[in-house]
Amino acid sequence: MRANIQIEEFEDSLLVVAHIPEIEPFRKPCYIKARGPYDGSFFRTGEGDRKLSRYEVDRLMEERRQPRYDAQVVEGADVSELDSELVDGFLRRERAASPRVFARLSNEDALLTMGATGRGLDGELKPTLAGLMALGRHPQKHFPRANVTFAVFPGNSKEELSQDGARFLDSRTIIGPIPVMVSETLAAMRRNMRVVSYVEGGSRRDVAEYPEVAIREAVANALMHRDYSQEGMASQVQVNMFDDRIEVVSPGGLYGTVTVDNIGEYGSSSSRNQFLSRILESTPYPEDSPEHGYVVENKGTGFVQIQAALKNQGMNPAEPADSISLFVVTMRKKAGVGAAPSFSKALGGAAKGESDPILDFVRANGSAASSEISEVLGVSRSTANRRIKKLVKLGALTTNGGQGRSIRYLLPR
Repeated sequence: MRANIQIEEFEDSLLVVAHIPEIEPFRKPCYIKARGPYDGSFFRTGEGDRKLSRYEVDRLMEERRQPRYDAQVVEGADVSELDSELVDGFLRRERAASPRVFARLSNEDALLTMGATGRGLDGELKPTLAGLMALGRHPQKHFPRANVTFAVFPGNSKEELSQDGARFLDSRTIIGPIPVMVSETLAAMRRNMRVVSYVEGGSRRDVAEYPEVAIREAVANALMHRDYSQEGMASQVQVNMFDDRIEVVSPGGLYGTVTVDNIGEYGSSSSRNQFLSRILESTPYPEDSPEHGYVVENKGTGFVQIQAALKNQGMNPAEPADSISLFVVTMRKKAGVGAAPSFSKALGGAAKGESDPILDFVRANGSAASSEISEVLGVSRSTANRRIKKLVKLGALTTNGGQGRSIRYLLPR
């Protein structure tokens, strides 16, 4: 490695400037030979040098070879743990797409060929990590943290609390195989997204705060490309919804030739988990899921679809952020939508000069049940009920005197 040394003028003085180019990914980490990679690898920060953790060094070394964590047989698992509906849909798709390859293979051999199963130490067929994550009924039985955590925060940071002291407006842990986790994450988003209705030519058009295509691609890609090493499995994929943005956080940084600068460009595609990516390409969503088709395209177009969906809705491009241990995709709320009273803000009351979305709805309809308010505003029933109770306490709403499901809310006379 050679430094590019130049002399530059700066404020009537001459400075010696040394530019050290970044080394290729397959040569990282750069370390002090006498101390070895685990003790001699450092990351430059504004306050000095920080020694890389063993986890970070291992992730950098993965660039020198193709990781095979997803191909590892899960010794404690059994093929009976695979979901028959997902397996049937997967094999049907593969046989239709590649009849010459799969025509004479039994289902057992086809799963073995695709890397969904493998031979254990005892010689018996067992699911691989890729097979369990894509096609298993409950992969978290073996990998408890291979899940998605979904949280809705009342402000623009994790430190902010709502007026009633709640840290979360909604929070849940989502488990199951990847198609189920993607589908249930989207369902959680729908419960908490504000939906704006436009009347055009006598018909109503509903537009959610964030395009579902963008969220689906971000979550599916996070689960497909995340770090499935033993150390990485201690962390989960996070979907954090703030008042002004959504963040999808994936354990493990970008892999291979893909960088923040070229992600989404033509020909820029690398897969940390090759077997899992290939299996998900033909893994269907469950029949009872509102999602249709297959989990991923596996053509290097995921980030392109995210950007296209955001652009089509008049939103700013997604913001990717990469480090050795994390990859984060941030989608910011459209400025025009943010100016209207979002429902998480409405929990504390509409600001001066703003209308309250619940009061507006009740005023327009004469009365409303909590279920109707929850559905129209696109939030969970518990979130709607918290705000309704606050409005009743303030005297802004009253009830019809009913009990249980017969309760309707009205404006006081």
